[in-house]
Amino acid sequence: MQNLQSLITATSLISVDGLITDKHTGEIHGYDSNTSVFAGTIKNQCELGKCRSVDDFHNYLTFADRRKLPPHELHSLQDEVNYAHGQWRKLRMDYRITLPQQRLLEKLHSLVLYRNVIFMTQADLAGELGTAESNLMKKLRVLMDANMLKVRTSRDGIRTGEIVLIINPRLVFRGSDNAQARYIREWYRPASGLNCDASDNIAIAA
Repeated sequence: MQNLQSLITATSLISVDGLITDKHTGEIHGYDSNTSVFAGTIKNQCELGKCRSVDDFHNYLTFADRRKLPPHELHSLQDEVNYAHGQWRKLRMDYRITLPQQRLLEKLHSLVLYRNVIFMTQADLAGELGTAESNLMKKLRVLMDANMLKVRTSRDGIRTGEIVLIINPRLVFRGSDNAQARYIREWYRPASGLNCDASDNIAIAA
C-alpha cells in the first residue's frame, strides 16, 4: 500500500473514492487506505417545524448544542403569574394564571428539552402528568383554552400515538432571551399563525 501511495505522487496515478487509478487510462492499480467521503450515513438537520415524530425531534436535537443554553428555570413563568395577578389587583382585569394552570405548566416546563416544544408519545405524556391517556386532552384543555398551549396530534400530521405540545413562549422557553423574544412576537402575530425562529430556520404551525 505504501508503494502505491508513492506511485501517486511520482506517476499519473490518482486516488478516486478509495481506488488507485491511472488518470490517463482509467486502469485501477489497487485500493487506497483513506476513508471514502461517501462512506457512512449522512445526517441532515430537519427543520423543527417539519418534525413529525419523537424520532425526528431527537434527530433535530443532535444538531443543537444545548450546553450553550442558559439555565432552564421557572423565572419566566413565575414573572407572568405575578404580573397577571398584579394587573388583576390594579385594573380588575382578570388574566390570572390559576393554580391548576400553573402546576400543569410547571410539569410541562420540566419536560421541555429545547425551545418551547415537547414531543412525546401520548402514553408517556399521560404518565408524566399523572392522568389516564383517555383523559389527556381534557387535562390539557385548561391551558389550550387560555392560549397558553397548542397541541398537535395525528390529525395534524404527527405520527400516530404521539403528540406535540407548543407552549406559549412567554411562560416556558428554553433558549436565549433574543430567541424567546422572536418566538413571543410570532405567537401573538395575528396574520402569520406561526411560531418561528428564522435564525434556526424553523417554524411551528400554530
